[in-house]
Amino acid sequence: MRLTVQPEGDDGLELEDALGEEGYRREAMGAFTHEIRTPITSIRMVMELARRQSKAGQLLLDTELAKMLNSSVDDLQQLADDLQELSRMERGKVAISPGPCDLGAALEAARGLTGREVEITGEVPAGVEGPWDAPRLVRAIAGFATAGNRIGNGSGKVQFNHGLTPRSMSLTFESGQPVPETKPIAADAGFAFFRSRQLVLAMGGAVVCTRGERYAKIVADLPLRRPSELSADVGAVAE
Repeated sequence: MRLTVQPEGDDGLELEDALGEEGYRREAMGAFTHEIRTPITSIRMVMELARRQSKAGQLLLDTELAKMLNSSVDDLQQLADDLQELSRMERGKVAISPGPCDLGAALEAARGLTGREVEITGEVPAGVEGPWDAPRLVRAIAGFATAGNRIGNGSGKVQFNHGLTPRSMSLTFESGQPVPETKPIAADAGFAFFRSRQLVLAMGGAVVCTRGERYAKIVADLPLRRPSELSADVGAVAE
């Protein structure tokens, strides 16, 4: 959508609504706002319970209450750290460290992050490598698996597949059975999806998501060449 404002005189002001990127940005902030309420609510509940057990004005927490509080604070801090990192990446303040990165090792490490909440099925043959930032790829894989399960069938299992194209390595995360009617990604995908998407984009990749009723398919394409090499090719063509 294009909005043009033409005041009196020769000067004009043109505003463009970038529906693609700006839409993702708005949904990402919506997801963050939604998810941050959960740990905050837990903290308030714990504090209220502790207040009821207080003596002489001091808050007393038993082991379970203290554990719940610490977990909620950790979740809140992680969300805040993720948002800060994405903001810094968008402003070019975070450097990406290209591989080599072993895809199989990254997948195993991602399974360690998802734990018992989401099982990532599928394997990667030994020796599959690419010029990707290993720590960020691990987080992206875990995030896509978490998001796929959340907006898919919620079974706790996400099928992982990979495929090689001439220019990229394609990673696919699928939950549920394909359906004819699809809809766009939205805030309920969770902040994990938007964070993972930004991590892949920062590595020079692309992300496409297909979503339907109890079905989700996320495809992340990772480049097989370093961003510096791609930039050099573009420069050579321009000359």
